[in-house]
This record gives sequence, C-alpha cells and structure tokens, in this order.
Amino acid sequence: MDNMESTKLEEIAFDGGPPVLRIYKDGRVERLVGTQIDVPPGIDPKTNVESKDAVYSQETAQYLRLYIPKNSTSSSAQKLPLLVYFHGGAFFTWTASSPMYHTYLNSLVAEANVITVSVDYRRAPEHPIPIAYHDSWDALKWVASHYGGNGHEKWLNRHVDFNKVYLSGDSAGANIAHHMAIRIGKEKLDGINLAGIMLIHPYFWGKEPVGDETKDPDKRAKIERLWRLVSPTTSGADDPWINPFKDQSLASLASLVCSRVLVCVAEKDVFRHRGWYYCERLKKIGWKGEVEMMESKGEDHVFHLLEPTCDSAMAKLKKVAAFMNQGP
Repeated sequence: MDNMESTKLEEIAFDGGPPVLRIYKDGRVERLVGTQIDVPPGIDPKTNVESKDAVYSQETAQYLRLYIPKNSTSSSAQKLPLLVYFHGGAFFTWTASSPMYHTYLNSLVAEANVITVSVDYRRAPEHPIPIAYHDSWDALKWVASHYGGNGHEKWLNRHVDFNKVYLSGDSAGANIAHHMAIRIGKEKLDGINLAGIMLIHPYFWGKEPVGDETKDPDKRAKIERLWRLVSPTTSGADDPWINPFKDQSLASLASLVCSRVLVCVAEKDVFRHRGWYYCERLKKIGWKGEVEMMESKGEDHVFHLLEPTCDSAMAKLKKVAAFMNQGP
C-alpha cells in the first residue's frame, strides 16, 4: 500500500464498503454505488413515454420527475391513475434521475398506462433521517395541490384521476411509501384518494429476527450499522421508521382509506421475511382490504432494476401494472 492510499484510509471515519459508502473525517462523503451519471428527462425511444422534471419545493430546490404515456399529451379528455414513486438506495444513494429508475419507470408507465411522479428526496448522511420523509410528504402535498386542475403542472391538472392514486417504491422507497400511506390515513391529505400501495422488496428491519430471517449476528449488525449511519439519532433496529411492527403505525392501516396492498419480495433477499411478515400482520390486525403477495423465485434484492429484461423482472412489472389497472 502506498503512502497516499494509507493516508486516505486513515482519514475514513466510517467505511460501509466495499462497495457501499465512505465518510471521511473532514465530512466528505464518497458513494461507492449509485454513481452513474443521472439521465435527463425526455421522450424514451423504446416506449414513447415522455418525462420532464419539476421543482416541488422552492425552499430546498428538490425536484420530481413526471412521466406520461404515449399520446396522453394530446387533447384526450381521458383521466389516468397516478402513481407516486419513491426510489430506493438505503436512503443514501440513487436519485430519481438514476438510469435504472428512469428505465424502470418508462417501462412501467408504458405497461400500466398511468401518469407517474418519481420523487427525489435529500439523501443521508448529509441529510439524515427523517429528512427523506419530510421531503416525500412535501412532494405529496405538491401533487395534491393539482386536485381541481389548479396546480402548476398541466400534465397533472389535465390527465390525472385523483380518485386513483397509488404509492410505490423499492427498498428504502417502499419504506417511505408505507410511512406516507400511514400519514395520509392520519392527516387526510385533500386531493389524494389513496387507492393502493405497492411495496417492492421493502426495507424493514428489527432487533429480533422474524420467521426464518437470518440470525447471523454479523449480517444483522451490518444492516443496523448502515441504518445508524443514515439515522444517527435512532434508537436502533426497532426504531419505528425501520420497524413498523414496534409501534402503532401498522395498526393504523386498519382504518386506512386505501383498500388494496401489494407486497413483492425476492426469494434470496435478506429482507424477504419482513415483506411476508408485513402482510401477515396486516391481516391479523383486522384490516378489511385486499392484500396480495408476489415472490420472485431465485432472485435477490431489487433484481428487477439490475436486470430489467429478465423473465422475473418482466413478470413483476406486469403484476404491478395489473394491480393498478384492476381497480379499485
């Protein structure tokens, strides 16, 4: 090891990698995943889906990316369901403009024929939890401001059926979607009629294993260590932000106006059992809605983003699209 490399390593205050994250003592953050160059919005040549960016918070300059399916920007009076999507990345990586999310949402919008808003939120560790949740709520309020056709964005004013709003996300984004659904149920965001939520490989955890979840202390400690990095004031792995089974938030779903929930898990994913447990608990608390599960055999965490054209990814895409097109 040369002197420069040695000095560099000595400066690291936290090393979550490889290949995750490094934080240096001078405050610099080096992300080792999700570093691809963000892609601009526009017309996707494969799907003819059109996208554009809009700022939802003047205070923080945070943006979101809007997607609209082919031919919907014409004079057609047809109103389409709205999907609000939250990207994953363990709260510290990826963005709404990351190539794999742009590709995925172009395909999903084309398949489902829905308007989509993909939310970009400020990331940890520079902006620790709960800032991502605050930003996501601000984005939802911005979306709701278009109810009645009086918002800033004409695509939402003209083409969205606000009686059919869905929330979704993968990994940390699924975690955010859950908490936004809970908050809508508690605070009744005018203009948003929540039809359903779709949690893809949800990033939930806890101090004690559930089901056949790994009991390996090193693996569990690594997951908790990363959580403490993005949420330095946390109480630990049973913090309600990451463990919705330790407080009353999941119970509040029993009275949620949302009538349908879809949870997708992957067989090899370390978070798989939390997804199953979420559905089991939802049923046990007496929630009257419809709960659906989809497990992708032989696949791992967010495989559909890494290999979007594989058979399992296409099957999951069609399932999510069909879920939105079924109702309510």
